[in-house]
Amino acid sequence: MNSKERVACTINHQEPDRVPVGEWGIDHDHVSKIIGHHTYWRNRKDTTLALWDNRRDEVVESLKNDCVELVEKLDYDIITVELVPPKNHWTEDPPKLVSEGVWEDKKGNCYKYASSNDSIMWMPKEPPEGKYELSQEDINSRLKAVEEFDESRFELVDFIGDRFGKEKAVLFRDLDIYYYLCSAFGGDYNHHLTLSLLCPEEITRLYDACFAYNKKLLEHCREHNVMISMQGHDYGMNSGCIIRPNSIRELFMPMMKRVNQESVWQGMIPFYHCCGNIWEIMDDFVKAGYRGYQSIQESAGMDTGKVKELYGKDLTLWTGIQCETLITKTMEEAGEEAERNLERLMPGGGFIFGSTNSVQYGAKTDNYLKALDVVRTKGVYR
Repeated sequence: MNSKERVACTINHQEPDRVPVGEWGIDHDHVSKIIGHHTYWRNRKDTTLALWDNRRDEVVESLKNDCVELVEKLDYDIITVELVPPKNHWTEDPPKLVSEGVWEDKKGNCYKYASSNDSIMWMPKEPPEGKYELSQEDINSRLKAVEEFDESRFELVDFIGDRFGKEKAVLFRDLDIYYYLCSAFGGDYNHHLTLSLLCPEEITRLYDACFAYNKKLLEHCREHNVMISMQGHDYGMNSGCIIRPNSIRELFMPMMKRVNQESVWQGMIPFYHCCGNIWEIMDDFVKAGYRGYQSIQESAGMDTGKVKELYGKDLTLWTGIQCETLITKTMEEAGEEAERNLERLMPGGGFIFGSTNSVQYGAKTDNYLKALDVVRTKGVYR
């Protein structure tokens, strides 16, 4: 049984030869340690600096080649790919370093290094202005952008899909619904949170453009052996949904369902990534046609065993080791947690092993490798 067959088997809630393994995301510090050299793979700071320096091709070549090395080192069954910067990327006047970890552009906007995730964060001089109404020109420009989408952004998808897609499960993680619908209104994250309350009808005016955009992505992925189409947005926080469940249900789920139907028609399997406490909308994910759910955050009250009990027949659960365990626990504790989850989640298939969010920057690589060793040894179906 090859990796693609293994993943298909477990998604169909049958027991494969062994538990399939993969990651929604693994950050560059772990990748560098595993493959033995610097990488731009999920390397936010170095990627930003390289793009400011107009070294786009260097970044993309690293993504392609280092992905191959990582997959071969860890024998992943699922390979996660995404869009890359366009071939014609060019930064005309990049921000200048003004002090340690601080850059400034010619408009006075500040960029600061964030050690928490090794990134460079934009700190605008003035908060970006948001609006609550869309003009027809706003909508037309979105539709035009779909027509003019730069195909060079698929370079990683094409390379990995063509190389591995016949044997392994290639997953595309850049379908976009929530941010696509909200970003047309400008503003920041907090502004976006108010849209579902203050202008729900305006959001629905973007449905056709949103569908056209995601359809464009799916059509290309189909041609390059992508097996799983994945959307991701964190609708949850530790105490529950971050916006009203009814707003998610009425405004975003219809488009999620429509894109999922298109995904299936194009021959792909819809998955969703969502952190936080989302008990209130779990039924809606099933009704929207998702067949996989990644990121069961126990620290937010999402009990893994309970999710398996209630939704294990409908959803393939992609989980196995909590982010907190990878950051704070010992190797022994990481191995014990992996073993416990194998016992709970293996029966009947429907289980892919990975971290509950991503293997985050600053976590303990050895904890992750220990968990993988346990899965390789004990995640075998008899």
